[in-house]
Amino acid sequence: MIRISQILLISALAFIAFLNSLDNAFVYDDVFTITNNYFIRDWGNFSALFTNDYFNSSGEVTYRPVVTLTYFLDYSMWRLNPFGFHLTNILLHAISAVLGYLLLSVIVKNSAIPFLTGIFFASHPILTEAVNGVSYREDLLATVFFLGSLVLFIQSRRHFHKYVFLYPLSLFSYLLSLCSKEVAITLPIIIVLFDWVFDGAETIKRNTIRYYLGFILVSSFYLFLRFVWLHNPLEKQLMYPDNSFLVNLLTMPKILGSYIKLLLFPIHFNADYIIPLTKAPLAITFIFSITFLSAIGVIIFRLYNHTRYLFFFMLWFFITMIPTMNIIPIANIMAERYLYLPAVGFCAALSYIVLGILREVCTFVSKKDRNMGRWGNGCIDFSTQPSPNLLHSQLRKPFSILITCLVLVPVVLYSLSAIKRNRIWRDQFTFWLKTIESSPNSSRAHNNLGMIYLNEGNIDLAIREFQTAIAIEPDPEYHHNLGMAYQKKGMREKALEEYRRVLAVNPNSAITHNNMGNILIDEGHLDEGISKFKEAVLLKPNYYDAHFNLGLAYFKKELFDASIDEFRLAIHYEPDHAEAHSCLGTVYANKGLFDKAIMEIEEALRIRPNYPNAYKNLGIIYLNYKKDIQKALSLFHEFLRLDPNNKEAGAIRKIIEELQASR
Repeated sequence: MIRISQILLISALAFIAFLNSLDNAFVYDDVFTITNNYFIRDWGNFSALFTNDYFNSSGEVTYRPVVTLTYFLDYSMWRLNPFGFHLTNILLHAISAVLGYLLLSVIVKNSAIPFLTGIFFASHPILTEAVNGVSYREDLLATVFFLGSLVLFIQSRRHFHKYVFLYPLSLFSYLLSLCSKEVAITLPIIIVLFDWVFDGAETIKRNTIRYYLGFILVSSFYLFLRFVWLHNPLEKQLMYPDNSFLVNLLTMPKILGSYIKLLLFPIHFNADYIIPLTKAPLAITFIFSITFLSAIGVIIFRLYNHTRYLFFFMLWFFITMIPTMNIIPIANIMAERYLYLPAVGFCAALSYIVLGILREVCTFVSKKDRNMGRWGNGCIDFSTQPSPNLLHSQLRKPFSILITCLVLVPVVLYSLSAIKRNRIWRDQFTFWLKTIESSPNSSRAHNNLGMIYLNEGNIDLAIREFQTAIAIEPDPEYHHNLGMAYQKKGMREKALEEYRRVLAVNPNSAITHNNMGNILIDEGHLDEGISKFKEAVLLKPNYYDAHFNLGLAYFKKELFDASIDEFRLAIHYEPDHAEAHSCLGTVYANKGLFDKAIMEIEEALRIRPNYPNAYKNLGIIYLNYKKDIQKALSLFHEFLRLDPNNKEAGAIRKIIEELQASR
């Protein structure tokens, strides 16, 4: 039975457990998918969700248009305020927990199991990565639509008069789940398993055409999209551990065992697990892992005749883990976010086990009371509700305390652990420093900490971190970032050397071409620099920085029309970038288009009121071309107020003195 009060409690717990994540910044991959992603800032790019331009523009490696669409929506409402993005994630998590409750409510008769499943899922700390990482919203969305599709499927079977309405909605929800993350491909297996476990093999034959065919067609359509029509060639760069499928096969049992341990004992979390690879079938870790998983397999098999609910949800966990087992190579062979959908099955199984313990306690109490002549109706049937006779037992108070503890203790511990873990996602520096403490050999953590130092101007510390990352794993990205650090320090030759290493492995790195172009321009090689910028925009047409730099290079060559075209493109892809408007105004001024120049520079000041150079450039236009000395003086004074130590401040002061002396 569905109870509104239980739904409200589950939703409230989801918010309580993750409320302190609302203050967190953008962390981890959020930098690529949100902060530096100009694609989501313009609804004019929406059509690219359905073309091959999606991969170059969105920053996603695989086709996940539903996720990117939510970024469009969030940016429209919140711009780059992380509060709104995190709020969306918490809402999606609460919806997932409620849908888990609804799913269990239509499967089991006991109202306690759905409620426990909902509160365990809402508060489990293993889910903090999926909820805190905005760029991992894919797991939340896939789970929401996965559960929604399954609930609609079950209801369409039980209420056949609503089949025409509910079944298409179920298929559509399944498609949305697939377009959120690939893990949803397991839904047809779950549906067939559900029919087999709860209705028998005959149901499978009967439902093949009426129900399963639709899911098969949707799956086929998605697979065509994913691997043929909108396949990203960059996926070919993903490899198996040690570039060996056998090593992957031998390592995955250990990872699966680690996932189970994390769910049962949610401690010692890590954003970047470093997994020693298993390279021989006789390795102790492989033998132990296979033995452990085999024991679980035997238990699951024996559960089929004992309790089919537990059998179904334990299989749910393993089935939904299949896409994360690196059968098709993925970027990370182990990550906590992969457990988001499987955790639904785990929490359902945990709820059933907790209530099983309570049933055994009730049986014990019942026997005690019966022996004492107090109670004679036997054990409680937990398929219904606890017998009211229990309330008359003299053991009512301790028994109530036991029930409360069995339920509240894990929920409270889960929530406190989740709240504590949320704090680690507070900002990039805290996050990566903590990750390095947990995984000193994490090349990714050292690289990302290096990026933080680089952005803060601590170049030497950045270089040290990048070099550490490269020593652990010579990834092209780390070489690129080391090149940026050398470039900022003025070590151009070393920077070019690092960039060439990147292009030798990944010639399609637009950002590397762009950065090399900047160095070549600084060294006076304008044509070579322009060639690099052109290569960058060819690889990534919506790349703001490359268009902007190309506009500057054309301006230096006095190719004003070409410069205007590039600045316009830069503004098209990033309308709120003040520098592009200011530079476009400068080019217009050089062409004698002073009204257009003033309009662009004033737009730059509207976007960024404290932009010193814009005041200076506008002052020069009013002085030399509009002959408005008073306006020019006002603009020059504002320039000096904002940036008194500017290298051109002396020249502007001299102009001001001359103008004031001539008045």
